[in-house]
Amino acid sequence: MEFETLSESEFERFRNLIYRLSGIRVQPTKQVLVANRLRRRLKETGIATYEAYYRFLNSPEGRTEVANFLDAITTNETYFFRDPTQFEWLGGPFLDALVSDVAHGRHPKSLRIWSAASSSGEELYTIATVLREHAGRLGGWRIDLLGTDLSGGVLESARAGQYDQRALRLVEPKRRANFFRNLPTDATKWEVVPELKKMTRWKKHNLMFPLAAEEPFDVIFLKNVLIYFDNDSKEKVLRNVLAALRPGGYLVVGPTDAVAKFLEGTTRERPWLFRK
Repeated sequence: MEFETLSESEFERFRNLIYRLSGIRVQPTKQVLVANRLRRRLKETGIATYEAYYRFLNSPEGRTEVANFLDAITTNETYFFRDPTQFEWLGGPFLDALVSDVAHGRHPKSLRIWSAASSSGEELYTIATVLREHAGRLGGWRIDLLGTDLSGGVLESARAGQYDQRALRLVEPKRRANFFRNLPTDATKWEVVPELKKMTRWKKHNLMFPLAAEEPFDVIFLKNVLIYFDNDSKEKVLRNVLAALRPGGYLVVGPTDAVAKFLEGTTRERPWLFRK
């Protein structure tokens, strides 16, 4: 099936729709990317034109397609141990202080961490890997690791826990041997071990809304997603995220995320680390 070119006006309409649904502001330079991803949905649905697809998304009949549309538009690549200094902090100074607090009765034997834009799961499994390496210090603790994303498709990939060599490029050989297994059907792909899968749970969530039915978290990772939001949306997202963080808890952001002005009520401890 041949498709017409996505016009400037159609691109602008889809940009506005994406913003209204997710708070994400697609850059004007992304017209070709959006067109390519929209074509996948047109092929899948059998809809012939961008105009007809837009009308479908805004109709009662198209409500179930909205999730597929957002999946196609917002999915992004990530990888294990991205920004390794942050995970050194997690397994070092943070965990040292928390273990001390538990020993002195200042904190229960529990640790709750939320990966708030988890994509296909590499970040949360990295967190699980770090904690598993310290399992001897966490005996009897309740460990709860939650990954959420706007895209149901990438969450299914996260649950499967299967990755190619590129996603594992920063994983040290010893860690790879301990926490990953080669797929017998494809030597270029790896799967996280069952012990890590059992530590994690996954939920679909739009950051523009509060996270419901959850206890406060000790640490929240919100990395490399805020660059897609304008200031109004950033403020709303961060207000929702901070509401889910316990007093004294930590927010970890991307090293280049410029968010300090939106984080009233927190103390900046490192360029990427804020404490409530």
